[in-house]
Amino acid sequence: MKRLSAFLQSKDDTTLGILSCLVGNVIFGLSFMFTRIAQRSAMPEVQLSLRFLFALVLMTALLMVQHKMPSLKGRRKWPLLVFAVLVVAIFYTESLSVYYSNSSFVSLVLSILPVVSMVLAFFFLKERPNRRQVIFSFFPVIGVVFITLANSSMGAIRPLGVLFTAASLLTTAVTRTFNRHLANEFSTPERTYTMILACSVFFTVTSLIKLKGDLAPFAYALSQPSFIASSLALCILCSIVGELLNNYAYTRLPMVQISSIGTISTVVGVLAGIILLREPVNALSAFGAVLTVFGIWQVNRSDGKPTDSPA
Repeated sequence: MKRLSAFLQSKDDTTLGILSCLVGNVIFGLSFMFTRIAQRSAMPEVQLSLRFLFALVLMTALLMVQHKMPSLKGRRKWPLLVFAVLVVAIFYTESLSVYYSNSSFVSLVLSILPVVSMVLAFFFLKERPNRRQVIFSFFPVIGVVFITLANSSMGAIRPLGVLFTAASLLTTAVTRTFNRHLANEFSTPERTYTMILACSVFFTVTSLIKLKGDLAPFAYALSQPSFIASSLALCILCSIVGELLNNYAYTRLPMVQISSIGTISTVVGVLAGIILLREPVNALSAFGAVLTVFGIWQVNRSDGKPTDSPA
């Protein structure tokens, strides 16, 4: 981690922000596949509990070794508490959306986050998109409609899958905007550790309540090599590395740019689901995917940068 810190300090802030956002979103694109694999051996709450417990132990050890445990003494705590509630909602709805549908569908639907985030950033962060961004923001929305219709006709998703995916989309957009604001007050490790701690406590408690204290599902999951491998990938790559990179990007880039670069996670998630997990695809869903990715790409390459509204 010291080498990573030295590397970060040696590079231009904007360049590092773009690289962090890019790599982080490639990791997040794979997270849907890892989640789907882990859920073959455990229900969503157990899977999330073990994922974040692994991450909590690992990150606590790293921070203790470096004597950099977060301290909130004398500082406002309510913003982090709100952040903790939001990230718990993200992972809960996201996990259930994958459980009731498939990873490629969730990846594609969540790709319209730039549109939702762009609207929220305009109202709350005063980051104004240009005309081209507004026009092409409608393309991914139309694409998602096609994808939903296609997957429903193939029986690949259930109504609950659509509902939880929509909830995940909304909570993620709100959290991204709030995280961008939070970056002015709390460091990347502080926000990342808060997220991991909150998720590990919440999902462990809720899973134990749901199972009435029965630890057998935990033991079974931990006996499956595929669950261990996918959970470690989620723990190390997604919960720690990906979130650190993601939270760093929030301190360096405007909201529209962060959301637009996030399109790469859609491409990675869809390809991983179709190629590695053999998830179904037809002409209508393929057209919707192309329309979605094209629209987000056009938003990203729009002429000019979003401008702050005058004070």
